[in-house]
Amino acid sequence: MGKELTSQGGDERLSRDYYFMGLALEKAKEAFDNGEVPVGAVIVRGEEILGFGRNRVERHRDVTAHAEMEAIRQSQHRVGDWRLDSTTLYVTKEPCLMCWGAVFLSRIERVVFGISDPKQADFCCIKDFFAARKKPEIIPGVRSQESLELMHQFFFMLRNKKRELPRCNIGIS
Repeated sequence: MGKELTSQGGDERLSRDYYFMGLALEKAKEAFDNGEVPVGAVIVRGEEILGFGRNRVERHRDVTAHAEMEAIRQSQHRVGDWRLDSTTLYVTKEPCLMCWGAVFLSRIERVVFGISDPKQADFCCIKDFFAARKKPEIIPGVRSQESLELMHQFFFMLRNKKRELPRCNIGIS
């Protein structure tokens, strides 16, 4: 766990982030077990879980069926408003450009993610955009090793052209 995590609010916040990222990892494992890229998301306000999401792009044949989008939709439905003020999005992989836009427009306050996406390097302007507005607060690297292991296992299976993806065998504590 990096220094940047402990400097963001101490052990209590780090412990909370660790716990909720564990729930996002459970959703990522569900995505894996269903042949989807293993990304999971959870949106929380205070201690209340507002929504969960996991990738369903292949199942729905819909490029917008990302874990973050599913969690945002579910959370907005639950609160009865499109505004998700005072919430934190926990997601196992750095959001794509589309999902960052939804995060911004729905007014999510914090984004905690596991692993960065090297393909997102071209979108560094998004981080500059958020930094200039000071929202959302972005916390990278929470439980990154577990997220990375899920991704590696999933893409290893795809590269080896397995007809059926086996169930995920990575334990989440």
